[in-house]
Amino acid sequence: MKELITICVVNYNSSDFILNILYCLEKITKNPYKVIIRDNNSKIKDYRNLERGIKKYENVSLYRVNNFDLIGSAAHGTALNDLIERIDSEFGVILDADCTLLYKNWDQVLIDKLTDKIPIIGTQPPYSKDFQKPMDFPVTYALLFKTQTLHSLKIDFLPSLHLKNQEEGFKDTGSLLRENYLKNGFQGIVLKYRSTRNYKEGPFRNLTGIAEYYLDGFEDIFVSHFGRGSSLGKAKYLKGWKSLIYQFPIFGQYLLKQKGIREKKKWIKICKTIINN
Repeated sequence: MKELITICVVNYNSSDFILNILYCLEKITKNPYKVIIRDNNSKIKDYRNLERGIKKYENVSLYRVNNFDLIGSAAHGTALNDLIERIDSEFGVILDADCTLLYKNWDQVLIDKLTDKIPIIGTQPPYSKDFQKPMDFPVTYALLFKTQTLHSLKIDFLPSLHLKNQEEGFKDTGSLLRENYLKNGFQGIVLKYRSTRNYKEGPFRNLTGIAEYYLDGFEDIFVSHFGRGSSLGKAKYLKGWKSLIYQFPIFGQYLLKQKGIREKKKWIKICKTIINN
């Protein structure tokens, strides 16, 4: 049976997170799907872990780009451009490596929300007091779309510099999504963003800076995003007075890494508990 959905994931030292994605998808996806993973020259240990882990899934393919010297958003955007070109199914999905779907039959629920005028649905941008993105259009953490529409818009997922108020402002990976869809008469639907920094009623409430996403009309969590997964959440733990201990040379960095390892394990365990229930 031909796949209805192609799910695209970029790996950069995030194999444990991606194996969690695959575990969740297998248990809660209704329609035939396949997963394409591009490895952006991760550490060989991480790549081998992913290579071993996907062997149990017949619908998952993995390829590696060696000698890849781009980093950060530029690397991620380049990989997404490549993956998008490989989608040949009616619907496509982009998932961050540390972002997973958690709602049973998520695919059919989201597909049923799409129309000719609303061909894309996904995670709302996170709120930041330093830089506020428009909250009315989804971003690429978890995104489902009609493939034909996305291909027709020829969107470049690379980060870009734009002139705003006579100053150059940085726009992150996939920032042209909203601009291109809206100017061509399309709209998008967002899954509403909540953070465990201030929302303490969701399943990840005891973890630091976890994003939870909810779909209007549905009570249970739909998507969760660990955040900063390739660095074990390093940046998000460097906030507040408690983070001062991480400033100590060597010892502080050791503690920071251990915190990231513990939180990653807890996050994955909670994901699997939700799925198994």
